[in-house]
Amino acid sequence: MVHVITGSCCSDARCVTACPLDVIHPRPDEPEFASAEMLHIDPKTCIDCGACADACPVDAIVPIDKLLPSQQHFVEVNADYFVDRPVAPFSIGPTRAIPVLPPELGGVRVAIVGSGPAGMYAAEELLRHNDIDVDVFDRLLTPWGLVRSGVAPDHPETKAVAATFETIAREKNLRLRLGVEIGTDVSIDNLRKHYHAVIVATGAPIGRALDIPGTTLPGSLSAHEFAGWYNGHPDAADKQFDLSSTRAIVVGNGNVALDIARILLADPADLADTDIAPHALEALRRSRVQEVQILGRRGPRDAAFSESELTALATIPGLDIDVEPHPELEDMRELDPGEGALRRKLRFLRTRSVDGSRGDKRIVFRFDTRVTAIHDAAPALSVQISTGTTTEMVPAALVIHAIGHDSQPIPGIPTHPSSARTPNAKGRITDDVDGTPITGLYTVGWHKRGATGVIGTNRNCSQETVGALLADLADGRLTQPISAVATLDSMLAARGIQTTDLRGWHRIDTEERRRGEAASRPRSKIVRYSELSTTAHP
Repeated sequence: MVHVITGSCCSDARCVTACPLDVIHPRPDEPEFASAEMLHIDPKTCIDCGACADACPVDAIVPIDKLLPSQQHFVEVNADYFVDRPVAPFSIGPTRAIPVLPPELGGVRVAIVGSGPAGMYAAEELLRHNDIDVDVFDRLLTPWGLVRSGVAPDHPETKAVAATFETIAREKNLRLRLGVEIGTDVSIDNLRKHYHAVIVATGAPIGRALDIPGTTLPGSLSAHEFAGWYNGHPDAADKQFDLSSTRAIVVGNGNVALDIARILLADPADLADTDIAPHALEALRRSRVQEVQILGRRGPRDAAFSESELTALATIPGLDIDVEPHPELEDMRELDPGEGALRRKLRFLRTRSVDGSRGDKRIVFRFDTRVTAIHDAAPALSVQISTGTTTEMVPAALVIHAIGHDSQPIPGIPTHPSSARTPNAKGRITDDVDGTPITGLYTVGWHKRGATGVIGTNRNCSQETVGALLADLADGRLTQPISAVATLDSMLAARGIQTTDLRGWHRIDTEERRRGEAASRPRSKIVRYSELSTTAHP
């Protein structure tokens, strides 16, 4: 018997470290890791020790005889990865050394701005050293970033990684400081006076919108905004969307686009078993949306969705999947043996053709198309879609732009105007003029590399950034703080800013779970700032 990695893989690579035989690939030190949709276990060399399953934070690794019917294809997914990548048994991969800091450094203080996956993985790396104290700041009163407010509610296995962050947050050298917005409540320059180093892990919270006429009309919005609405993000608590028409259009075909289509078409009775925001659940119960068109600017070979997200659509009862014919689906002989994931995605799409809806609801995949304008045609929108040779007008309740995310500029942090990213060299924030590293400033996660990768990608990213920070610390490049942390606390209190710590978050967490239990749900999220605050500070 061997173990198999399934579609809920978060790619944080703890399993790679745990495996005694180095049979899980790609490793973080391999070029394929950055673009891999998931990790894989070589069935020919796995000895079924189970160490990887014990290390997995999202329970994505299971014995082959325990796979559910809907997971059986992952046997092929794992095996195919090694078709042209043979693994030599007992070829232990490289181990990562933990830097030894000079004892004379004494207590070191590091501030992390952002409590999402990137920030918490960075904290985990820093806390390997007992003489480093870490304060994690977040503007929200709830931690874990996109794990709470970005991962689709019907993916509880992915959200399970929050338990790892909870464990990190309980470390005695870490303090959560929630409800503090860096750049507004306290400046970066002021923060730097209280810490040896500051790591910016604020992600990419701005959803991109199409640059076309009509993009600001009601019903035209970013995927980030819509996902925040159904995930209970406080910024989206009071938003309302017209779901009275039968069609919605999602521009872009990455995993977020599939998430949104799935949520729009899901049976509300199934969503009631998740942590979807209460207001979103009620709106979806009244929704008339029956069709979601997913538009890709290029062909199916360039589609950004992962194989596991695509094939999961086939397990949804009553959902028809239609794919408009495309030449790339007709001939796959040019694919290399190592392109197994792409081959399977194309094969899946090819078996779906536009021959009339058989289910109650349907998703339509369209390729080589682009939206060129959006018009107000009340009660719905009228969307102008170009296929290169033809132009058509399609009515839709919503037009959701799932075309990427940008970082939010922070005063005091350089930003490339063209990319909305912070210039950096392996995590060291650099001057945007001459590229010189700015002493004591670092970046990690989407703020560092752009909105790419999955949750676990941030772990490897944080190891690089923290490695740079520790090297600078050991080489004496960092300066001593000129103010005690207590003075920062006093300053925030004087400004009327009431911060929340781990205990405050636990009060919110407990209350949400209590409300959820009363409604036979895992949790019922508190979505407004005022109520979050009174819950955290009774």
